[in-house]
Amino acid sequence: MRLLAALLVLVVAGVACGGGEGGETQSPSPSTTATASATPTASVTVTPTPTPQPSGNEPTLPPTGVTYIVKAGDTLYSIAQRFGVTVDAIAAANNISDPTKIEVGQVLIIPGVTATPTVIPTVTPTPPPAAGPAEVITIGNTNRQAIAFTFDAGSDAGYTTQILDTLAANGIHATFGMTGKFAETYPDLVQRMVNEGHTLINHTYDHKSFTGSSTGAAPLTREQRWEELDRTEAIINQLTGATTLPYFRPPYGDYDASVNEDVGARGYKYNIMWTLDSRGWTGIPAEQIVQRCLDNAQNGAIYIFHVGSASQDGPALQQIIDGLRAKGYSIGDLGSVLAP
Repeated sequence: MRLLAALLVLVVAGVACGGGEGGETQSPSPSTTATASATPTASVTVTPTPTPQPSGNEPTLPPTGVTYIVKAGDTLYSIAQRFGVTVDAIAAANNISDPTKIEVGQVLIIPGVTATPTVIPTVTPTPPPAAGPAEVITIGNTNRQAIAFTFDAGSDAGYTTQILDTLAANGIHATFGMTGKFAETYPDLVQRMVNEGHTLINHTYDHKSFTGSSTGAAPLTREQRWEELDRTEAIINQLTGATTLPYFRPPYGDYDASVNEDVGARGYKYNIMWTLDSRGWTGIPAEQIVQRCLDNAQNGAIYIFHVGSASQDGPALQQIIDGLRAKGYSIGDLGSVLAP
């Protein structure tokens, strides 16, 4: 019995340890069916892209808009008018410090205008009116006993309101030499001038000498002179609907043949000088202004006064009117003495 039990133990042990060499478990045979495990789901971690922060060294991108090549006769103001933008906008987009200084052939960016950037607009400037040099006028028609009153307005408002009140009270229409800057600063006064029947002279935008004779500066170029004229005319026209044509008065009275040619080419038929300067701008008292204006009266004379507070022309005006009328003179604007 013991022998039989031992033999049984040996048989059982052999079956339990059966397999390949080395005691390794054999792989399933090809006929063995294996249960496939599920495909694992990948876990993806998304890292957000950081928003770049300005470093202060990034290049400045050019403003959007079309480009335009400056042609002969162009001014920055006339270009701005054609494209419906402002002079300041074009100047800023092109780093132009002096709006009167542009050159033929210069390429300008016109900001805020929608168009294909590579297309150069073929805009032809409106040609100036065909005209010869401006005629210099120092006196009007000497066959009539009439005197023209002109008042230059180029700095502060000064006595402008008093002057307008005096002219209105006496039923007189006068002519005002107007700078663009004065019109921009005192639009209500300019509107009143036009409403009350006074005429206007283009006295440039900011009273720069066209020749440099009185200031020692270099003469303005033709394009710069046109800029001064065009800008002033447009400002006054936009404010009042009036025009300064056909009258031009040179700042400081500085002019030469080239000035007459340049302003004439812009439609200004007359370069208006004067017969008598009241010299109120020198600070002389009102009594001396009155005496000067009465002593030097003559047919067709053109008087020049100033509206600013540095001049006593305003306070002297009523006495001048009374004295001239007592001498038999009529008083009016430029048209009253330039008429045949």
